Amino acid sequence: MESISKLEVVSIILKKSHKSCGLHELYSKLQVHLTMSQLMKYIFELKRYELLISLKTETNYMITPKGIQYLEIHDELKNQICSENANNSAVLNIHIPFFRLTSFSRKISNYFER
Repeated sequence: MESISKLEVVSIILKKSHKSCGLHELYSKLQVHLTMSQLMKYIFELKRYELLISLKTETNYMITPKGIQYLEIHDELKNQICSENANNSAVLNIHIPFFRLTSFSRKISNYFER
């Protein structure tokens, strides 16, 4: 099972809600990553921040203008990060093992200092 970030879950929910989708449709898309309870918590938070609204049945949801604005910003930032990572991948591939090693050495030294 592939793990996805909370921001990606929010993005998926908002994108699926762009054309007023139902709870079961959302859950079928995310059930690999979330339980129904977790999905309901996301929906509650998105409604709380006015990014998503419930339709009459309370099991169908639609994105708000504020939610559309959030998606636009999220997609723009994601594209910028992806393009920067593609440009810097050679540099990052060299430095990432070094950062992991220094982090590992800090953990070991903290362990022995106790």
